[in-house]
Amino acid sequence: MPRGGKCKCHVARLLFREGGRTQNMHFSSLATDNLREYMLYAVNMSGGTVRTIGNLILTINSRPDSLFNYVFPTDGTYEECEQSAKNALDYLEKEKIDTTWVVDSHTKGLGRAVDKLGFAAPNVVKKAFMKIPMHAYIKNHGLSLVLEAVNTDSALAELDCMASKIFYCNVNDLAILLKGMVKHQPPDLRFFLAKLHGATVGLCGMYVRNQVVGLYSDGVLPEYRNMGIASDMVLQRLEMARELHRCRYAVAQCVEQSVGVYSRLGFRMTGNLSLYASLMA
Repeated sequence: MPRGGKCKCHVARLLFREGGRTQNMHFSSLATDNLREYMLYAVNMSGGTVRTIGNLILTINSRPDSLFNYVFPTDGTYEECEQSAKNALDYLEKEKIDTTWVVDSHTKGLGRAVDKLGFAAPNVVKKAFMKIPMHAYIKNHGLSLVLEAVNTDSALAELDCMASKIFYCNVNDLAILLKGMVKHQPPDLRFFLAKLHGATVGLCGMYVRNQVVGLYSDGVLPEYRNMGIASDMVLQRLEMARELHRCRYAVAQCVEQSVGVYSRLGFRMTGNLSLYASLMA
């Protein structure tokens, strides 16, 4: 990428309707865009902090060591990315806040900047994309899996406990992020406890924006894995997104263990998402 130039991504575009206007979007960026909007939505609703520094957006989940503190880039030149990154690091160090910096495979300006600033090697996940079928499939009728919406404080506490067991995140981390969801119960953001024969076996979430559903926090307790539960959680949320929200597309960020599940269900991988840790707390 030429110094001072904006990075360009030569990929197919999608068209969708928003507010009566036709918008277009690179399908390879949908997963990142949905993640950013989900975090902005949840953090704002739960009373966290959103801060803009140059061409970076910081979402802070009301605690300095949260796994849900993120830094997202917007458009900008390499010089703008580098200066914004330096300023953001100064702020985070002063406030002693841990963050995860989200670098898409086509946001090369920020990628070069974080490499130059000495960030450790990132955790790399795959971006998954699917055009949701109009008809058929969706539930695995061999299972009696129920996705129970989290809409009470007690259910949120159970969700948080499950997340700490499955993802090894801090206790209360997810509860802080989603307390606004339980209070306001918006239709666009929903989390679920996955229950099999009355036992809680996992959790998952979804966020809908512009006819795109993002699938989040897929987790199953170790003793219940390899039973088709993860696949069924995906299929049930796809059906909700299609039937309740008329979603046309679905996206996810897949760790290595979930790439196979999503690929078997018809998702395709559209590139990498690099997650850089900045530990200041």
